[in-house]
Amino acid sequence: MENQKCSLSEKYRLKVKKYLELENVSVLAGAGTSYHLGAPVIRTIPEELKKLCTNEISKYFKEDCNPSFEELVNCLQADRYIRAAKWIDACDINASISKMQNWLFDNCNTQKTAIRADYKNDSKLDGNRYHYHEALIKKLLQRPNNLKRINLFTTNYDMAFDYALDNLGVHYINGFMGVHNRCFRPEVYEYDLYYPGHSVTGKVHRAEKVLKYFKIHGSLSWVSTEPSMSNTYGIKEISMDGEFESENKEIMIYPCVSKKSFTLDLPYSELFRQFSQAINRPQSVLFCIGYSFCDEHINDIIKQALSIPSFTLIIANYSPIIDKQSEIEKLEALGDKRIIVLEQDVSEISTFIGFVENVMPDLYEIEENEAVAETMRKLYPEKLVTQKLL
Repeated sequence: MENQKCSLSEKYRLKVKKYLELENVSVLAGAGTSYHLGAPVIRTIPEELKKLCTNEISKYFKEDCNPSFEELVNCLQADRYIRAAKWIDACDINASISKMQNWLFDNCNTQKTAIRADYKNDSKLDGNRYHYHEALIKKLLQRPNNLKRINLFTTNYDMAFDYALDNLGVHYINGFMGVHNRCFRPEVYEYDLYYPGHSVTGKVHRAEKVLKYFKIHGSLSWVSTEPSMSNTYGIKEISMDGEFESENKEIMIYPCVSKKSFTLDLPYSELFRQFSQAINRPQSVLFCIGYSFCDEHINDIIKQALSIPSFTLIIANYSPIIDKQSEIEKLEALGDKRIIVLEQDVSEISTFIGFVENVMPDLYEIEENEAVAETMRKLYPEKLVTQKLL
């Protein structure tokens, strides 16, 4: 069995290496990429939230039902709509919805969540909880610098990739501009970074360690403000060091039946336009990691991209119980060679950590990395080096 898993890893590693060398490479990171950090999984209602929502659950569902977060919010919103049509007060429903949204917001802060029990013995997470996020980014950025920038899309509200990018010193273009007053400016996605050469010809060189970063469902660090001349969209990015506690927490698409309609509003309409544009280019590949294909508005864009002959879709999403009715299984059943689904019941290749460790190729020579790391340790023996070189 162990040899079989190793051969699977090697088979997929060779495939992934080939697709990483394409001109247009995009990654879609779902909730599975933050699972090991303790971020909530909302396909069912987490036990802590169940205790807070006992009355709401019993009101809409039978005793033996195990609804998802989204299903409960849908019931509350439908009930609120009916009451509004009858001119009946819905303050209690509004309070319940806010309670659920605030709980989700607070429990998505991966700086405060506890590493899940089944990952407690992972030594790589002991010193740096974002080790695997950093490892993925480093491997993605090993592509030749003459190719187009990597596009990193995520449905997660949390800041795991944000912190990993900062730890690595990677410059990421995320649609915001400014230093002390960071405002949403979508034209930023069209920019790139170069630095001047030192030759007499003045030739410029493309900066390394740069990628484009899209949080297509919003972020914990986005807040709503009054539109102004400098911030026409009224969207600001703030630090998570404490300021956000007193700010509006509504710049996120919460799980509910109406979430598809949110994609028509800014900033989401622009983010989804960028997503569609990125994966609909010729010779494009989309890696879906930890994404369970439960969002119809995202699936529609991916299915449209499959109409392009040169598009490739690679899916890594761990599921110990294979559901033949799931969207991933339906995609695999199409028998399309352009759709590559890693074995979902093999954690060594289809979990986020398994994919990063065993499937993502290291395009640099390992010996070179080790030599550089050893040199840095000798240069700074008294300092704990938490950032690793690309």
